[in-house]
Amino acid sequence: MLALAQHGKDDEKARHLFMGDAARIEAGRKIYAGGCAGCHGPEGMGGRGPSLVERGAWHPMSDEMLFKTIQNGVGIMPAAKLPEDRGWELAAFVRSLTAPAIEMKAPGAAAAGAMLFWGRAGCSACHRIGDKGGFTGPNLSNVGRSSTLPKLRRSILEPDYERTPGFERAEVVLRDGAKLSGLVKDRTNYQLQLQLKDGTLRTLDMKQVEALDLQSTSAMPGDYGARLSREEITNLVSFLRQQSPQ
Repeated sequence: MLALAQHGKDDEKARHLFMGDAARIEAGRKIYAGGCAGCHGPEGMGGRGPSLVERGAWHPMSDEMLFKTIQNGVGIMPAAKLPEDRGWELAAFVRSLTAPAIEMKAPGAAAAGAMLFWGRAGCSACHRIGDKGGFTGPNLSNVGRSSTLPKLRRSILEPDYERTPGFERAEVVLRDGAKLSGLVKDRTNYQLQLQLKDGTLRTLDMKQVEALDLQSTSAMPGDYGARLSREEITNLVSFLRQQSPQ
């Protein structure tokens, strides 16, 4: 058995050495798929059992308590009773579903992911990191801390699954015939504020607006699963997980 490692004198929750280890997490994923997924869903999003991705009572658990809950069961959840290392691998996978991406040891080549982000994949046309990139998508400068590895991957492959508030797109036709498109930053019965593609804000009196079309889908392309290989998606996630202010 690997011992628990203490992070710091102010951290009362000891962290097991399997936590954040990509190989152990992948082993845990296979264990999860063989049993737990039947109730908690293949991606941990819930089904007959609760979601393991959304915030719940188990999230503040120490690693030791999470391990014991899995091994011994709770409520109607049966006991796993796995060999000790296998139990810790499953616990490491479950923890990875909600831990900040930057704390995880993700597979893939971050440098290759960076080339995709700033190049062929076209991510930087809409997303900013630091002082570079576009304005029509969420700023990703801190995405390594604000998101998890599963959510990073899913946001690339299924951009409409969980949309970021404040990025509702609108197409506007003004009474003088001019057409505008941008992100809705504020809207009342009297005014509409749009953020245009260059990042500037334009405030319109609703009396100027002839037609307003609010888009129900994300502006992000939904075909990255076809356009990029599995390895390229993994590299892109590896790059994004590193993004956090120094």
